[in-house]
Amino acid sequence: MREARARQLAVEYVEHGWPVARLAIPRHGVCPCRHGADCLDPHLLDGRVVEDPNEAAAAWSFKPWGIALVTARFDVIELPAAFGAPLHHRLKESCPTSIAPRTRRWSFFLTPFSVPASQLDPIGGRLRSGPKAWVTAPGTFTESHGRTRWLVPPYVTAWQAHQRTDAFDDILRP
Repeated sequence: MREARARQLAVEYVEHGWPVARLAIPRHGVCPCRHGADCLDPHLLDGRVVEDPNEAAAAWSFKPWGIALVTARFDVIELPAAFGAPLHHRLKESCPTSIAPRTRRWSFFLTPFSVPASQLDPIGGRLRSGPKAWVTAPGTFTESHGRTRWLVPPYVTAWQAHQRTDAFDDILRP
């Protein structure tokens, strides 16, 4: 993401109540955090959560950091394609949803405590939950995942995470 676009997106997320954090993304073995070869995966730059639009604009002003969406106000479940695709088909445009093309993992943004991790484990899913957890914001490119993209952007659901329904139980049965 370029500096101006990253800044614009970070501010937009924060303006709608979605906390963000700066994300360092290694490319070709070099990480912009300057810790060198120790960084292999994307990671939070300093762990500081940004919830103010002015602070977001300032934080993304000088470097094109990636954006991490901090799961303080919503949960994110990541599912393999065999479960993510049918669930997306059932939910249609009622749930903010993203996909990472290289891994074919689907991410669904839900109200907190909607799906217990124990329900995801048997099917290879992951739960990202709480103020210390995060996901890479769609639009971000990583070498391991490719460019994550929105299938259902949050503005479609008025920036609201999805309230769980029985569709999850139907699809997520192992």
